[in-house]
Amino acid sequence: MPLIFRTAAPILLLLASASLSPAHAADKVRDAVERGNRAFIAAYAAHDSAKIAALYASDAAAFPPGAERVQGRAAIGKFWQGNMDAGVTNVTLKTIDVVASGNLASETGEFALDAPGKDGKPVHVTGKYVVVWKRSGGAWQL
Repeated sequence: MPLIFRTAAPILLLLASASLSPAHAADKVRDAVERGNRAFIAAYAAHDSAKIAALYASDAAAFPPGAERVQGRAAIGKFWQGNMDAGVTNVTLKTIDVVASGNLASETGEFALDAPGKDGKPVHVTGKYVVVWKRSGGAWQL
């Protein structure tokens, strides 16, 4: 075997294994989750509940506090449209942690938003959230 191949082969194997390391894979999932969150925020700011619904897996469910479970993309789109119509604005998301295993990942984070208060004046609301992400066809969906 020529010297160049004997020298290059171990280096290529090392580079290939480093690119597939668990830390690298976790970073790629976190990047995908954060891209998904940016797309969510952009769609919300544009009042586009159809784009928001498209970010969810077809079998997704949402669990709004103090309300019934919201099942499926169409219902999830209506839920978010209802929030927009109610005057909820300035929605932000901050990813704290992402843990992935296979085609599933969990994200924990913090949100903030402004919602109309009882007197009609905006109230700043903050809280925490958990999202399960599902990889389908190579894309990560809520």
